[in-house]
Amino acid sequence: MNSGNKAIFWKRLSEIRAGMLIPDGADPRPMAHAVRSEDNALWFLTDKASDVAEAANRRAKARHVVSSPDAKLYATIDGQLSVETSRDKLDDIWTPMATAWFEGGRDDDRVCLVAFRPTRAEIWATKGTTQSLYQFAMANLTAGSPDLGEHEILEF
Repeated sequence: MNSGNKAIFWKRLSEIRAGMLIPDGADPRPMAHAVRSEDNALWFLTDKASDVAEAANRRAKARHVVSSPDAKLYATIDGQLSVETSRDKLDDIWTPMATAWFEGGRDDDRVCLVAFRPTRAEIWATKGTTQSLYQFAMANLTAGSPDLGEHEILEF
């Protein structure tokens, strides 16, 4: 990734289904996310009575940590949470999996739509397993260091 290249970040992030969300003042929790780069946001569905909803109601800062060798992305993403009420956005990100958590489906009174808008992300974009193995082998042969990918800080 070249410095400032957010498009690759968003593309690789969209290949990851979940991460650890850490709202300011709350414990980390695994959360599935929907990535919408056009909104500059990750979207979460949670129960209105949850710590995540409470944090989003007060527009708390949060951190979302993702890790995926398949997507070739490891990232710590900082941003701000907010509760959103758009029915169109809820329809956009709703999945059959969400129905397992909300008996009444998208009309369940407990559904809370939360936006997480990144302000900064520290990312490691790797080259994949085969390329990494090659880099390790070459480093051992040449006494050099392996080139495992790029490390970058993105500001949003």
